[in-house]
Amino acid sequence: MREPWLSVVGGGLAAAVLTLIFNVCWDWRKQKLAEDWEFRRYHANQIHIATIGLMEAFFTAKTEIYYLTCTLETLSGSLNQLAAQADAIVRQQGGPELVVAELERRKAELLHPFQKYNQEQVLLRWNLFEQKSKELSAKAESYMNTLQPLVPADVYGQLIAVYQKFETRWAWDLPHAKERLKLYEDAIPDVQRVREQLTKQIEIKLGRA
Repeated sequence: MREPWLSVVGGGLAAAVLTLIFNVCWDWRKQKLAEDWEFRRYHANQIHIATIGLMEAFFTAKTEIYYLTCTLETLSGSLNQLAAQADAIVRQQGGPELVVAELERRKAELLHPFQKYNQEQVLLRWNLFEQKSKELSAKAESYMNTLQPLVPADVYGQLIAVYQKFETRWAWDLPHAKERLKLYEDAIPDVQRVREQLTKQIEIKLGRA
């Protein structure tokens, strides 16, 4: 009678031990899966935040250069109108005997306060633009540093290639500002492609692709 009883007890004990081991292993596995998921979700969130930040920096920079060109064009146009008015006033006052040298001297006297104000406004706009550009560049570099360890090298390389287009030196005047604006407009397809690549990396991190 003892052997069957011992057999039952032994079998139950073995089953209990196996169940305990299974539960411990399963709990450990669940914990690892949960940690892995949180880790991947954290990385996906980091990519998402950086992508939004880069897009915001790009389009804000584009808006800034557009605003700058419009402002500079307005100031230049206003000064040209004033110059034409000054020319007409001096010619009317001086009469037909007015020589060119005297015409230019009187025009310069009339225009001087307006030219001074115009130059002050131009310098102010450029200084504001420079400050904003530095802030946006610093933000963009910070986001790219975040992305570098999170995305494949080829995707990061595409991002760097686009970014470097806007880090070149250029002359700060109205014609070059217009060229700069066109550079931003022409780069929109490249920026959108990089955004799509980064969005795809989010899906990969989350196991959806």
